[in-house]
Amino acid sequence: MGKITHAHIKETFEIATQVYDGILDRKKGLDILSSKGMNGNSASDYINNYKCMRNGKIFTRTSNVYSTKYFLGKIYSKYGLEGLEKALMSLSYHLEYYEQKSNAKVVKKWKVYNNYLQKLKIEPIILFPNEGEEKCEFLEGKSKKVLVNLFERCPAARKKCVDHYGYKCAVFVFDFKAKYGEIGNNFIHVHHIVDISLIDKEYVIDPLKDLIPVCPNCHAMLHKRKPAYSIDELKDMVHKTKKHFELSKRL
Repeated sequence: MGKITHAHIKETFEIATQVYDGILDRKKGLDILSSKGMNGNSASDYINNYKCMRNGKIFTRTSNVYSTKYFLGKIYSKYGLEGLEKALMSLSYHLEYYEQKSNAKVVKKWKVYNNYLQKLKIEPIILFPNEGEEKCEFLEGKSKKVLVNLFERCPAARKKCVDHYGYKCAVFVFDFKAKYGEIGNNFIHVHHIVDISLIDKEYVIDPLKDLIPVCPNCHAMLHKRKPAYSIDELKDMVHKTKKHFELSKRL
């Protein structure tokens, strides 16, 4: 079996699409690709990667730059911005995961990612200086902590969240633009509300159910405990503290 060619990639995309849509049996698809001279393991990885990209799910098996660009382009042309959002979510999870695990940069693939990201017209994510500096240990190939960080920072997932909920903190209903003017426009953190211990390698993020906008202060407070406090728990703490403060002022 030789090198994976551009022809292999194009054929794999068509086969993977048919397998995903239930038109073609996976084994039959792998047999077809094998007959075209493609390594069976590689073909299986590419079909799985395609499925993950369609679902916005992390994939851990790597692929070459040409296939990354080709898959994104074809998904965008066939399924529009909604399909591209999921594919970019999937790719960003993969690239971050791969760099964490291998301690190597994948510059060319990030360039492909960023080129397509521009089509979504997404604002850059602003983080605190020390965010992302925590060392992470990998469990069974990847860290649940790392996955949570990826979900919170993925631009496509973040966009879906704030498009739905807006840029106000879910705890304080704080609006940065209203307080600081133009420099506060579109500034907010997003918090992953699912218990870290519930996340496994088959986890598929739902940006509307799993992410919630919060201000950086509340975000930090939510993570003061492991697993993190819930939004309602933090709201209750704020309410009790405020009530206690007001009572003490009267005394």
